[in-house]
Amino acid sequence: MMTFISLVCGIAVLFCLYVIFRPKTKEEKEYDRRLEESLKDEFIIDPETGAKITLEEAESGHWVNHNNEFRTIPESDLKKLTEDEKQAEIALNYLRESRAFRKTELTDEQFDIFDKTKTLNSYDDWTYSNPFSFQDGILILPAPELHGMTYYQDDYKESHVMFWKKIYNTNGHYYLREKSATEKLFDKIRNDDDLQLKDYESFTFKRSYDIIKINKILEKFENQKGLEIEINDDNLFIKTLKLISLEDIKRIEKILNNIR
Repeated sequence: MMTFISLVCGIAVLFCLYVIFRPKTKEEKEYDRRLEESLKDEFIIDPETGAKITLEEAESGHWVNHNNEFRTIPESDLKKLTEDEKQAEIALNYLRESRAFRKTELTDEQFDIFDKTKTLNSYDDWTYSNPFSFQDGILILPAPELHGMTYYQDDYKESHVMFWKKIYNTNGHYYLREKSATEKLFDKIRNDDDLQLKDYESFTFKRSYDIIKINKILEKFENQKGLEIEINDDNLFIKTLKLISLEDIKRIEKILNNIR
């Protein structure tokens, strides 16, 4: 009996030694590499799912599962896409890889704020995808709809980019879009817009008591084309007018970094 017990104990010891000292598999080495890499970032990367989470989220056990965080579309797969799809995925790859952006989900309150903007209400309808959070703000890909634009053209719908950034100690509600040819002509005779941004028409919904501050913000948009801009008290919204592109994301990101 003692011999049997000794044999079992010996096997158990050998098994433990094997587990401790056996060479790591390729998968285990990759797990360790990703875990070590995550320590270099301000976030923690779950080595199994690739989710980017803060230390606080990890300790609480509750976080948004960012299924596509860090999971970019490989160059080989991009070649299989149409030009429009490729353009969109290159832009999304940038957001997925960037430390400045984190995949998120809109709360009901955040969705309502977007839904009440004059920017999105100028379209017949809109949907959205791929929300990301960044410092003091949210980015979404709205797909505005225009139904039956002309007799010769089908309904319009494609994914644009829209940034929402919190700005502080600001008041008033204004919406700006690029001027039409007619508006440019009339402005040569009389320009009575409250806000002055070259080539942009300004619409006032609530006047600010600090126009100088708002015009200071708009100075950052000088020589920028193809945008819709809305300021509603402490909220700044910027939307592009064409399919999402890496160039548009980077230029708006640069502008916002200069607005405090």
